[in-house]
Amino acid sequence: MGRLAVKRPSTSTPCRFYCAKCHHEFSLVTVSSHMLMPGLLKHELEVAMVSLGVIHDRTYAWDIFKDMLWTQRQHTFPSAELPKPYSGKMLAILIDWLIQVHAVLDFAEETLHLTVFLLNRAVRLLKVPVCSLQLLGVVCLFLASKKEECLIPEVSELCHLMENAYTKGQLLKMERKVLCILKFELSYTSPHHFLLLLTTIARCSVKMVWMARYLLELTLIEGECVVYQPVHLAGAAIQLARCVLQEPPLTYIGNSIFLGSEASLLAIMKTLALAAARAPMGNTHATFLKYASEETMCVSKHPALICAVGLLKLPGMQS
Repeated sequence: MGRLAVKRPSTSTPCRFYCAKCHHEFSLVTVSSHMLMPGLLKHELEVAMVSLGVIHDRTYAWDIFKDMLWTQRQHTFPSAELPKPYSGKMLAILIDWLIQVHAVLDFAEETLHLTVFLLNRAVRLLKVPVCSLQLLGVVCLFLASKKEECLIPEVSELCHLMENAYTKGQLLKMERKVLCILKFELSYTSPHHFLLLLTTIARCSVKMVWMARYLLELTLIEGECVVYQPVHLAGAAIQLARCVLQEPPLTYIGNSIFLGSEASLLAIMKTLALAAARAPMGNTHATFLKYASEETMCVSKHPALICAVGLLKLPGMQS
């Protein structure tokens, strides 16, 4: 496996990587929106959104993207710290179970990301005993499905998935509590949306998209990722996927689209690399199993993920 060396960046150049095996040099380009090429970027966004079925009228593509960049800033948390009596491990186990339920119900990826976002908000605003944490998670999944899915599960089905530990009345009562504490604000600019847009614009390979999706889903269990903007999470997942698969450099416009600071991108990449290395072990491996199938090109089993942190070869990123 080729290892990556880092060329120390100057104050005016991005952090560059060189892969000794495939002889490709690439960089984390961190620019602000006003530095992008407006004409080319607008065209690429239009083409990407139409091909993804997001819009039918290209006129609004640029306005939608700017709104996504603006609203996603409201979807971060000032701190990853959880109120007592909750712990990061406790929430990670619940989210891992919700990922399994999400797969059983065959919901869209947007539903999963919205579920976890609502859960992270709810546990910080609503006082719920630990014994009712599973009920809170299912209610968040129920609300997310109402917003994202065409067909939603029956309340009795959700109770059955919890082995009837809670009644229909308890679930509906918790739903009212969550809606009130969240002030009925259920919108979320998902990192999954940014990932699909960025990989389409950058013309990434199918395997790279699956790898990026896998790495992005790992952020749901990593509690520290709630402080980062969705576009940063998506950009870091794509960059790490390219590093792991040792794919050739993206197009110029594909590189330029990664908005955010270099420090935040590298920090997220470190978190994802560590998460991917330990994913096969422990109590939270639902995402690993999900992306270990032939349908997802077995990306979670890629041997380079075991040593992903060392592969990056970045200062402060050694395991």
